[in-house]
Amino acid sequence: MTETLPRTRRQTNPPAARKLVGQSMPRKEDLALLTGTARFIDDIRLPGMLYAKILRSSTAHARLNRVDTSKALQQPGVHAALCGQDLLGKVKPWGDMMQDLLVGDHFPFATDKIMYEGQEIAAVVADTKYQALDALEVIEVDYDQLPVLVDPEKAISPDAPVIQEGISYEFGDGNIFDRYRVRVGDIEETERGADLVVRQRFTSNRQAGAALDPHGCVASYDSFTGNLTIYSSTQSIFMVRDILADTLQIPRNRVRVIVPDVGAGFGSKAQMFAHEVIASVLSMQLGRPVHLVLGRGEIFRAGTCRTGQVRYAELFLKRDGRITGYRDYVVHNCGAMSLWGNQVIHIGTNVGMLPYPIPNVHVDADIVHTNTAPAGPLRGFGIPQMIFAKEQLVDVAAEQLGIDPLELRARNVVRPETFPYRTPMGQVIDSTSIYDCLHKCGEAIDWERKRAERVPYEGVGLGVSMKYTSCRHPSFDTDLSAVRLRLETDGTVTIFSSDVSHGQSHATFLAQVVGDVLGVGFEKVNLAQPDSATSPFGLGTFASRAAAVLGTACRQAAERLREKVVTIAAHVLEASPEDLETGNDRVYVRGLPDSGLYLENLASYAAYRTHQLPPGFEPTLESVATYDTPTEREAPDGSGNLSVTYSSAAHAAHVRVDPDTGRVTVVDYAMAHDTGVVINPLVVEGQHQGGFLMGIGMALGEDYVYDEDGHLLSASFKDYQAPYATELPELTKIYEIPAPSLTIPGGQKGAGESGAGPVPAAIANAVYDATGVRFTALPITPERMLLALKEKERQGVDTLRFPDDMPDFTGPRTHQEWPEPTASDEGDILL
Repeated sequence: MTETLPRTRRQTNPPAARKLVGQSMPRKEDLALLTGTARFIDDIRLPGMLYAKILRSSTAHARLNRVDTSKALQQPGVHAALCGQDLLGKVKPWGDMMQDLLVGDHFPFATDKIMYEGQEIAAVVADTKYQALDALEVIEVDYDQLPVLVDPEKAISPDAPVIQEGISYEFGDGNIFDRYRVRVGDIEETERGADLVVRQRFTSNRQAGAALDPHGCVASYDSFTGNLTIYSSTQSIFMVRDILADTLQIPRNRVRVIVPDVGAGFGSKAQMFAHEVIASVLSMQLGRPVHLVLGRGEIFRAGTCRTGQVRYAELFLKRDGRITGYRDYVVHNCGAMSLWGNQVIHIGTNVGMLPYPIPNVHVDADIVHTNTAPAGPLRGFGIPQMIFAKEQLVDVAAEQLGIDPLELRARNVVRPETFPYRTPMGQVIDSTSIYDCLHKCGEAIDWERKRAERVPYEGVGLGVSMKYTSCRHPSFDTDLSAVRLRLETDGTVTIFSSDVSHGQSHATFLAQVVGDVLGVGFEKVNLAQPDSATSPFGLGTFASRAAAVLGTACRQAAERLREKVVTIAAHVLEASPEDLETGNDRVYVRGLPDSGLYLENLASYAAYRTHQLPPGFEPTLESVATYDTPTEREAPDGSGNLSVTYSSAAHAAHVRVDPDTGRVTVVDYAMAHDTGVVINPLVVEGQHQGGFLMGIGMALGEDYVYDEDGHLLSASFKDYQAPYATELPELTKIYEIPAPSLTIPGGQKGAGESGAGPVPAAIANAVYDATGVRFTALPITPERMLLALKEKERQGVDTLRFPDDMPDFTGPRTHQEWPEPTASDEGDILL
């Protein structure tokens, strides 16, 4: 159920009447998915195609002495084999293109050192994938073991072995490859004037994207033309094209990236990977297409996952519940290599402060390498980790102040009298209904009654957040999407875009936008396959930017195309353009919708009757538009408005804990969102449901579990505890309370990630309400719950922190034991 409630504040410049926008149109994408005719990366078949497989490290940290592929070359069906030494001096190392730290720490294979289990050691290409797998078994690898660092806090110790050797970091040293800080207001004065300070150490887990469609590619090099075509399951065609061309040292107009159907990404496919380089090199060597698709274990071990964090967080309040300050020291685990890693802490912290306009903020973060899988962006981009800590501190403060948790939040959420409103952190809130969302989800979960009528081992909890709608990443100065439209000579419309749809329903909602502007039928609008040779340049699909940023570019392109069509029609009909309207697949004189000229007739003028066009009219019915959001770069103090607009989310959870098994069941859940003007309610509701699914997985089971030797123990769906459909509540309480964006021309806000952010915090708060156990580490598994309940009973206490109050806990138990950040305000290294 999706319920839309009226706004109490009068909107300025209300949007024009719509025909398709706002309707739950059936998804264009569903027919191919339901009939099995969608073509994913593993379905690509090209003439003469070979199959490649990668030998990956079984150890997490070692000095690599030798890799011998000679026996593999003698195996049946094998055409070639590669290792790191074969490529030294032939391909360039690459860094993280989307950050200033272009340190070049990525290479197709390990060369002199292995840094994590699953790192690429060698590759074989053969007639079949099974022949390639057999050949991998005879490759000889010689190495010397090195000490393994799994714990990020141990990795920043002065005597810790350095993981990334030979790289000079501008802002870090040792295993700290970058540092981040926020200095807004006066935190020392805030602490002196606070009536209450609540503090806690929190640890968040590492979560897989777990897309059913695996990472992979098919590379095809044409030795005659010198062109490389690569089909890739990626979220950004131009990111892959540009980094791949630079790595291979070939012109960018010789590299073509085509994206087939992509079965999800969640941020885990928002960069170039080693397998794309390996397949390309092999295809260039052999002159034949090379298929390289990763298995599930490979994706777990070598694909990106959510960054893990250790937070030493403090919240400062006045007696009346007003939040006056927030201080935090974060140890941010990016694994052995960075994949947007420092960007996650920048954006997750900046936006994660919302929905509270906290006047004094002091944050330090050490961004750290460990001998674990590379970590980076995942749905929420650092905000779920931040909200998990901050929203639990809000509940702790509410308990100590004797204020209802809902009321304490209501006193602090951003609720200005006028918009736009700039917070002390620099975010410009152009509209929000977070206050209404908070009360709606409380009402829907029956907050007051359930809080009053205590049921043993049942409880309710809240979590609120605001989420960016796209984001100008701190290290690059753009946030654009582009669309090209073409009116075909039969009256249909083709959309060209480089933004990759992997669940966002681009084909559906863009057709709704185009249909409204041009007056063309929904069924006549088609979205072309993303292709770097035909699509206009764009950044890709991530950061909940599709409806707002891509949708705005599409709307502007449609408006430009409409202007061209109306100009031709006015000339033919001898009418003023101001008297013409579009609709029903035609252009007609206002008030006469059944007359006029069909779009296909007007398109034929531009294609085949150019001498009958208006004087000076360019004979084409194409248009291109780019939309770049009016956002800001991050300021030196960490403040700034990084997002064009902010969606809001308030969630309430009702949980039941089984004291015999430790299982946590979410028996009821309510979520109220502000997504602005919704183009397709069906699609948006699905996004919120998907966000909740990822959030409950983070809260109750999903985790990258490593042993002390750096071996990943949860590298299959058998061991990785992703939620089952049977473990989910009936999500019938989903509400939209729209506060249309006053910055985005169509009023849209992002929907893809706002459903994930509050979930772990809401569930953790509900678990505390049910059991008295404050889980400060994720996930909340049945095993941990049983241990906590037994220890709580043994100690004879009403409340207990897990794992902080457990007998075997080795971390700091009190604030006095907390570590200091490794750099001072003067920039001196404290190690």
